[in-house]
Amino acid sequence: RPVHTPLAMMSSIVLVAVLLTLTLVCDVAGCTTDLDCSLNGVCGVSGGGATVGPVCVCDRPWQGPACGVLGYATTTPAVAKSLYNLSDPRNTWNGPIVGPIDGKYHMYNPIYDLGSLLSASKVMHGVADAIEGPYNWSNPTIPGGSNPAMVVYPNATTGNPVYSLWVSGKIQVANSPDGPFTELPNSNYGGIVGGNPAPLYHDGAFYSTSQGTSTVWTTPSLSQPWTVHATISVPWTTRGTREDPFMWIDKRGNWHIINHAYDVSQVVNCGNSTLSAHQFSTDGKEWHMVVPNVEPYSHTVQYDDGTSHTYNTLERPNLHFDETGQLTHINLAADMITGDEGCKLIKNCFIHGEQGNCACTNCKYTDHAGSILIQLQV
Repeated sequence: RPVHTPLAMMSSIVLVAVLLTLTLVCDVAGCTTDLDCSLNGVCGVSGGGATVGPVCVCDRPWQGPACGVLGYATTTPAVAKSLYNLSDPRNTWNGPIVGPIDGKYHMYNPIYDLGSLLSASKVMHGVADAIEGPYNWSNPTIPGGSNPAMVVYPNATTGNPVYSLWVSGKIQVANSPDGPFTELPNSNYGGIVGGNPAPLYHDGAFYSTSQGTSTVWTTPSLSQPWTVHATISVPWTTRGTREDPFMWIDKRGNWHIINHAYDVSQVVNCGNSTLSAHQFSTDGKEWHMVVPNVEPYSHTVQYDDGTSHTYNTLERPNLHFDETGQLTHINLAADMITGDEGCKLIKNCFIHGEQGNCACTNCKYTDHAGSILIQLQV
């Protein structure tokens, strides 16, 4: 998904999806292997005084006894409260950010029909000098719909980067992040891989999983058929649902997946509701989760204008890495209106069966939905 500089960025955001089994790691104060540290750090001796046994030493911005929590910066620039103009009453729902490329960041963000969070017919292309914006959205829109993803891969002949935008079951490619994007012939993945793709390019092949993160597909070429690479058969242990996968390989070669997660039984105190999940692997074949599950990202953000906001839901996570591979930001889809209080008694809950008991995660359908970015503690 998010990528950085044309060829260096390929190594820093390569997304791997070899998912075969999933095992569990306990969230304890000490550790015996790096698995106890969510593969976001190493099991060793922390500096700064005596310790009883080894403990996890976390890579920035990961925190917590199991290195499972993304540490937010003390403040995030207030301009990142909305990556699109809030004066437009239409909804957006997050997309990949590419850059910096020639000093510019590029965001590909779906725009929805007025009053809808289900019907998107095009993807906006915004350009900014800084990752937090402000973004200029005057560029031509790109045909497509919800949940765009991007993979950058080398042209087989020239080695130059190809920018591929995956949206609405089709793959559109360009030689520049500015486009123009044209549909790749015979590239229909929607009927096989499924919606909300989380694609990647790795060691000469393409991989993708989709909304439920239950199957991983692969193909040696985007013009060839997709085949099953792996099946994820072990369920998540926390009550609720995982969706919106984002996958990457860290600088040690470990593989990670984060998801948005939700539980529709949670209707109030939304700042404490289920929000996210993380799984990790040393080889892409045997996967692990910390138990009790540790959520990688959280609801409340502090801004540099002195304000803060507790979001009732944060979805469609995209991570951003700098040219060295350092994780620096996370951008997310957000309900821009309702906070911790939720919308339990709203009269027009989108999910009819939840009338009088509208879930935290479903307030977005009747509120103004948008896209935000959070600066991480590095």
